[in-house]
Amino acid sequence: MRTVFQRLLIQKGWMIPGTRLVVGVSGGVDSMVLLHLLLGLLRDTPVSIVAAHLNHCLRGRESDRDEQFVRAISEKWGVSVEVGREDVGAAARQEKLPIQVAARKARYRFFEEVMKRREGTWLVLGHHADDVSETVMMRFLRGASVQGLRGIPLQNGSVIRPLLSFSRQEIIAYAHDNSVPYVEDSSNKKFKYLRNRVRHDLLPHVRRDYQPAFDKQLRRYASYFDEIHSLLAELVEKAMDGTVGHEGEILLGKFRKIPVAVQRVLLETHLLENGFVKAPLSFVQLDAILEMTAQRAGTQTLNLSGGLIAVREYDTLRFEKKAAVRGFTPLVCPVPGQVKIPETGLNFVVEDLRAPPKDLQSSEKEAYVNGDRIGDSLVVRPFQPGDRFVAHGKIKLKKFFIDTRIPARRRLAVPIIVADGNIVWVGGLRVDRRFFVIPGTRRILKLRLNSLRRDA
Repeated sequence: MRTVFQRLLIQKGWMIPGTRLVVGVSGGVDSMVLLHLLLGLLRDTPVSIVAAHLNHCLRGRESDRDEQFVRAISEKWGVSVEVGREDVGAAARQEKLPIQVAARKARYRFFEEVMKRREGTWLVLGHHADDVSETVMMRFLRGASVQGLRGIPLQNGSVIRPLLSFSRQEIIAYAHDNSVPYVEDSSNKKFKYLRNRVRHDLLPHVRRDYQPAFDKQLRRYASYFDEIHSLLAELVEKAMDGTVGHEGEILLGKFRKIPVAVQRVLLETHLLENGFVKAPLSFVQLDAILEMTAQRAGTQTLNLSGGLIAVREYDTLRFEKKAAVRGFTPLVCPVPGQVKIPETGLNFVVEDLRAPPKDLQSSEKEAYVNGDRIGDSLVVRPFQPGDRFVAHGKIKLKKFFIDTRIPARRRLAVPIIVADGNIVWVGGLRVDRRFFVIPGTRRILKLRLNSLRRDA
């Protein structure tokens, strides 16, 4: 085992002189064997090793025992050690997360802090072959996608897992043969956790009654799915060009022309790379998103796990962490005069023209209106349910927004200019016919929307 382990680290370039290794050490057999194997290589390669242990404060005295054990062994073996403490139970309640999810988040956050503080090259973790089998089975039971069924990567950025090719039995045998001390975590036997039920019940049952080599089969499938995903990832890289807009939105016109298998991976890649999710989505979630992208009319939203929301607006798809549809505080603008609308980043300006312009054509940022029908002030406010104005006939403003493809999330940011309760101008979009400049109009007002940045 030691020879295979050493060969892997050398081949991967993980043990070159000057390397700084931060090793996650829980005190269990996996991490203790990992630390022992690494220390055995120091005679040949000058690298620095730091043991990192987080006390999750979940098991009372047992958690404190594990912390003291790691401190004592690190001192005995001459290893520098970093220890952290976090009340994971309280964090899980506050963030409304399962205990194991909260523990994992806390652990990786702590490891990241140690990596920065110690200027670590690699974070070394003790995952092994049985972890891969259990993880693939758990994700399969939860309905994972191809990406989720890839198992546990040997290397992911600065995180490396050199024990992945060894089984739990091989690791335990090494510990016994080399007198490597370790502690047992009592929570590993509690059946309330899915991983423990898979480890102690489901997989042994399948091995015993159906397929003795089932763990190996699962690892083969994980490797196979990894190969499939690598191929799809190449296709996704090509498909990304022209499919993702400048603001990160997915342009559905091109997206719909991509094969469905590539669509799935493109969505997951987009979500993972942009930090919307920490783990691959399930097939159920991906199917729901794909079904939504096949629609074309109006706006549609889909609530996903972790507070993520998918929003399809006509021919675009975007993701956000929460629905944030905001309006702004209504304002009274003197005529002539101006008011700032900080929530929208706009400045509204009213000019009283002394002479009519040559061209009365309105544009996106300005409009000319009949001032004879307007008093000494205008109200600038957001859209309100039931708003109506006159275009070719009197229509609901909501229908106008739908017809002109204004997404629901943007409607409350559109300034509605009102005089005596009547809409004068749907800011940047349409002037109410009742306020058109007509022959005989004595007073012409120019309404303008400018960017606050430009006016600053």
